[in-house]
Amino acid sequence: MQCLITALKAESEPLIEFFGLTKDSSLGFPFYYNVTKDIVLIGVGVGKKNIKYRINKVFQHFNNSSIQFINIGVAGGILGKVDIGQLFLINKIYDESSGLVFYPDMLTKSSLKEASITTVENVVQDGGDRFNSLVDMEASEVFFVCSKLVSLHNIAHMKIISDHMININNFNYQMISKLIRKNLSNISLFIEQFKCLCQVSEQLLLDRDKIWVESNKEKYLFTESQINQLLKSVKAFKLKNPNNVLPDIKYDRPSSKNNGKKILQKIREKLKT
Repeated sequence: MQCLITALKAESEPLIEFFGLTKDSSLGFPFYYNVTKDIVLIGVGVGKKNIKYRINKVFQHFNNSSIQFINIGVAGGILGKVDIGQLFLINKIYDESSGLVFYPDMLTKSSLKEASITTVENVVQDGGDRFNSLVDMEASEVFFVCSKLVSLHNIAHMKIISDHMININNFNYQMISKLIRKNLSNISLFIEQFKCLCQVSEQLLLDRDKIWVESNKEKYLFTESQINQLLKSVKAFKLKNPNNVLPDIKYDRPSSKNNGKKILQKIREKLKT
């Protein structure tokens, strides 16, 4: 399943129309679904405040850990560096408020241009000269929330340049909607490519990989929650290294829960190298 996440109604409606999504009022917020295409869309509004609740609500509703989350929307860009209407795939996210940096796991092959983005708390209208990236108000929170639910390679952000962070008050529904519509073919192509990645990842683990996971679970006394985290890392490893054998893990049996957490983190770090 794929879940599209938008902030504005002007961003949502072209996607709703294009993917043939039908409104579902059961969750109490903007939520649309196409059963045949297995695509849903949720509107989260501008900023961070609704993101955690709404994404978690959809995740619980479908109880599906293989959901792919795709944040689609507009962003500001520096005048002279990017053009209005350009579509970018985000490869780095910086949260201005917390200082945290996130790196989406870019496993899908795409011809889209890539860019970094800074998520801010308030609208920027001074030209954004202090930024060396695109600017929005949702990306970091979307990534943070979704990363707690699914593997990082199942999270993507696509941003279209809507302004150069000057005269933001001149925004209007028609302009934003038009920018989304002009990029629908590229958005749709990426979504299809992204979906293929999910289908491949479901068939990644060989019997020997499953034995590896089970063996480490017993040896290091991992909980079900910890095993889910380990499986995410194992699948990411196999996607990048389909012909490689999982590494030998040789740590002492944990003496405490905290020690077990540290061992899990070491294993996950090892799988990234």
